[in-house]
Amino acid sequence: MRTVCLGDSFTQGFGVARDENWVYLLNTPCSTFINKGVNGDTTGGMLARFCSDAVNEKPNYLFITGGFNDLFAGVSETVVQANYFAMVHQAFHNNMIPVVCTSPPFDPAAARAGWPELTSFDLVKMRYETLREWLLSLCRGFDLLHVDFYGEFQKVLSRNPGKNFYLDGIHLTAEGHEIIADIVLEALRGF
Repeated sequence: MRTVCLGDSFTQGFGVARDENWVYLLNTPCSTFINKGVNGDTTGGMLARFCSDAVNEKPNYLFITGGFNDLFAGVSETVVQANYFAMVHQAFHNNMIPVVCTSPPFDPAAARAGWPELTSFDLVKMRYETLREWLLSLCRGFDLLHVDFYGEFQKVLSRNPGKNFYLDGIHLTAEGHEIIADIVLEALRGF
């Protein structure tokens, strides 16, 4: 099985070593996971590099995770929705099975110094929760494979109160990436 993971800093693994990233952790002799995450990328950027980063890799599956940076930059949710919609259809057109993914939750109170001056993280969180609901509706409506990192990681957080899985309220620690890899493995059993 060959899988491309297309996304932003969550996929790229900002702040952790390459071998601590969730995409890297999923590689086995029987399955190859290719990391096509770019720090700071938007869904528009992901769509722009879709051919080079997804189609040219000829994967069986395409994990698509993004949207936070769009909302952080003030982009409308409808633009993010249109970009996801286009990537899903481009995946099918190019004989890939798309897997729509939500981003893990983030903690506005723990955001890196300087970031809250650029935008309201509480507003971004609220807008992302709306986007997440739309993505899950898209998956139900089109019977798409999906991984709800937001919901599954939220369960981990509720079982571990006081434990910090974040480097800066947004990006995950190495332990957080291990949890994400476990979430993917569990999801793959259901595919």
